[in-house]
Amino acid sequence: MKHAAKWARSFFSVVVLISVLATGHSTAWAYGLMQPATSANLKGIDVSHWQGTIDWNKVKNSGIAFVYAKASKGTTVTDEMFSANVQGARAVGLPIGAYHYASPSAPYNPDQAIAEAQYFVNVMKNGGMGDFGDIMPILDLEEPAATGTLTSDEIASWARVFIDTVKSLTNRQVMIYSGDWFVEQYNDFGGKLSDLPVWIAAWTRYGNTQPPAVGGWTEWTAWQYSDQGIVPGISGYVDLDYGPTSIDALRGYLTTQTTAQTLTTVTVGSSQYSTGNYAKLTTTVKDGSGNPLSGATVALTVKNPRGSVTSVSGKTDANGTYSYSYFIAKNLRGTFNVTATTTLANYHSSSASTTFNVAK
Repeated sequence: MKHAAKWARSFFSVVVLISVLATGHSTAWAYGLMQPATSANLKGIDVSHWQGTIDWNKVKNSGIAFVYAKASKGTTVTDEMFSANVQGARAVGLPIGAYHYASPSAPYNPDQAIAEAQYFVNVMKNGGMGDFGDIMPILDLEEPAATGTLTSDEIASWARVFIDTVKSLTNRQVMIYSGDWFVEQYNDFGGKLSDLPVWIAAWTRYGNTQPPAVGGWTEWTAWQYSDQGIVPGISGYVDLDYGPTSIDALRGYLTTQTTAQTLTTVTVGSSQYSTGNYAKLTTTVKDGSGNPLSGATVALTVKNPRGSVTSVSGKTDANGTYSYSYFIAKNLRGTFNVTATTTLANYHSSSASTTFNVAK
């Protein structure tokens, strides 16, 4: 995860490497190892505003199977690309989750953790992720970078308060992201967080063929193995991750969820304008019993006969419908492909596709 404090990881890793060479031991010797990745593990990326505008079709076509996007930091910062990343990933069918960059500070104050958790949840809601993600939310824990400000017990307590608050507000499990260097720096958090799923950062460019078993964790749920990945559709470096062998293992639902039904219909307007014509695209969202679901987020994409894609999003009304008037340029004829993906808290996301034709 690309942050200003990230230099500390590199510095710490170099120090560890020098220490290993000097002593003849390895971190594996000291801590044991978590499991290696295999070809069966899903590949993912994590992104923020550092990656700028992303071509999500290219990302998906490269074999990436899941995405985490930075949502927030502290209680005042919303990542400027969060909403666009959520909409873009979902438009191409990539499961996406959100992460919050934690800012615990001295003196220890659990109310600070609660405030950050509430802010994170609100950013997800307002950023097009009212269902709190296709995959479980993340607490990014890598501060304070300098020791002596909070104790390992205080860090663990802060994280626990944050996670419990998010869980109560979202009905979702929360996974901890941290670097092996940070976990070691804070004395493995006293092993007090080891019951939670972990996303460990341990980069292969520092010789990690599999992550060290730190913090009381013996297995990772996700492993960030590189901060210098190259992925089609993204300019510059991006973090690369291994996930579990099934996306369901990342869902994190605390109770059984049902799936919203998504139905999309198209009515092509008959009025001919001097520059073109309109098609009315209507998406209807219902629960398993056929009852309309209001407040669902609909991400709508339309691909015209020339291959250009239009993406919009909105909320369903009291009747469970969202309508959009799609403009058809004059003389643009052929088959139009429409995909609607809906998300709503406490429901699995779902999608529907349809086409309509405009005769020449």
